[in-house]
Amino acid sequence: MFKRWSRLALFLALATQISGCAGAALLAGGAAGVGAVVWVKGKLEHQFSAPLPKVYTATLAALKQFELPIQEKKKDQLVAKVQSQLADGKRVWIDIHSLTESSSKITIRIGMFGDRSRSRRLLEAIRRHL
Repeated sequence: MFKRWSRLALFLALATQISGCAGAALLAGGAAGVGAVVWVKGKLEHQFSAPLPKVYTATLAALKQFELPIQEKKKDQLVAKVQSQLADGKRVWIDIHSLTESSSKITIRIGMFGDRSRSRRLLEAIRRHL
């Protein structure tokens, strides 16, 4: 009985933290996998069917397309991190994690509290460069 209530409490806690269509997709689809875009606590997350090096290269190309300066970039075989800044002073953080040899997860955060529309635009540009 306790297990059931604790699961319900966890589900409700997650439901209150997740808003919008992406939250509904997360709750409805669970770990549906590749293709789902999720907005969680100011961060946009997406799983690509592409290895980390390809997503990293596409990320750098998207930043160049938007004329965003690369302030910091780090990459190894498992993780890549890129930082930039918008003209209005908002910082851009992009983290890419290798999940398998052929898939990776990207997390984009713009500004202290996140900027959903700009994060989506950046993600779409990264998709186009893949």
